[in-house]
Amino acid sequence: MSLDTLPKILIVDDEPNNLRVYERTLASLNVDIVKALSGQQALAVAHKHDFALILMDVQMPCMDGFETASLILDHPKTSHIPVIFITAFARDETFEFKGYASGAVDYLVKPINEDVVRSKVAVFLELHKEKQQLDHACKVRAKAEAELRVHKEHLEELVKERTQELQDSIESLMATQNQLVESEKMASLGRLVAGVAHELNTPIGISITGASFLQEKLQQLKHNFEIGEIRRRDLADFVECAPQSVDIILTNLDRAAEQITNFKLVAVDQTSERKRNVNLVSYIKKVINSLSPAINEAHHTVEVTGDESIKLHTIAGGISQIITNMVMNSIVHAYQEGEQGKIQITVKENNNNVLLTYADDGLGMEESVSQMVFEPFFTTQRGPGGSGLGMYIVYNLVNQSLAGKITCKSEPGQGTEFILEFPIHHKDAE
Repeated sequence: MSLDTLPKILIVDDEPNNLRVYERTLASLNVDIVKALSGQQALAVAHKHDFALILMDVQMPCMDGFETASLILDHPKTSHIPVIFITAFARDETFEFKGYASGAVDYLVKPINEDVVRSKVAVFLELHKEKQQLDHACKVRAKAEAELRVHKEHLEELVKERTQELQDSIESLMATQNQLVESEKMASLGRLVAGVAHELNTPIGISITGASFLQEKLQQLKHNFEIGEIRRRDLADFVECAPQSVDIILTNLDRAAEQITNFKLVAVDQTSERKRNVNLVSYIKKVINSLSPAINEAHHTVEVTGDESIKLHTIAGGISQIITNMVMNSIVHAYQEGEQGKIQITVKENNNNVLLTYADDGLGMEESVSQMVFEPFFTTQRGPGGSGLGMYIVYNLVNQSLAGKITCKSEPGQGTEFILEFPIHHKDAE
């Protein structure tokens, strides 16, 4: 394609009125617009032109935007085309994850803001232009090499001329690469932020549950006091449960604040996270205690055993998040509703390494599922369960923060076991 040819944009929407709106919105960008009223039409024209961008409606009959985009991006000839999804549904985390999993580079919600659409399309048009320039530079380089072979007598002069062209091409390539790297960093940060709400729901939810329980006990004690029927046993029960409830609330609020800090630190620099000395078994028990409302509500029990002499200088919030994610993963995925389960956590020392075993006696997993459990956005319960980030975050924390490794063993009906092994002392923890 010539560098002077107008860039082409494919717009896919089953509503002709919407196609006219997009055509009017993008008129000022000086582009060649190709329109398709269905996913089938989009597939038919996608291979006929070199498109700079595809604007894809999500909700379409027969074949929706997600399926259409997957088919387009799976083909080698069209895999490079960026896709922006547009939908009339309200912004939803599940839809966004599905869109990004289908290969989308962005996700817009109707009614569209014309200025925003023009701005985003202009960015991808510029990237397309730079790609064409890079392709042209590669062709120039190939031509230069051919000329060098043919015109050996003019080697020095030709090398000087073509070297300058190559230098310009390399500089353009480096600039484009830097821009793409920065774009990927922002996309990764966006996905990380999308998981913040999921990760904070647990400590905040437990805090709310603990506060509600304490409020109920306090109202009961107040009622008995007002009617003059307060008993010594009522007061003793309140004195016994109140400190525990307050401790659960404060612990989980501290964990929520620590998780927010960790997310901020991850976004800036992983090595800047705060480290402190912890007794591993004692700290895990404290984390489990803070999760007791959720564990008790699910009718499960958790047992923590092991070498209580093991001490680490590490990121406490990372260990808390690992244990929390694994427990919540078991509660959500391992058991059927109303089923009482048992979770066992054991800690041992093995050749200056910590060997931490986490095992539940739940439903277990097929091999095809257990092999994918650490993949980002993979979940067997997208609707009711979660975002698919929990065990992916656990994997990264074990490998990066603890400098260790984690494996999964599971069979249907035999429960699931996670084995974590990491050094007691490692240079990054000093």
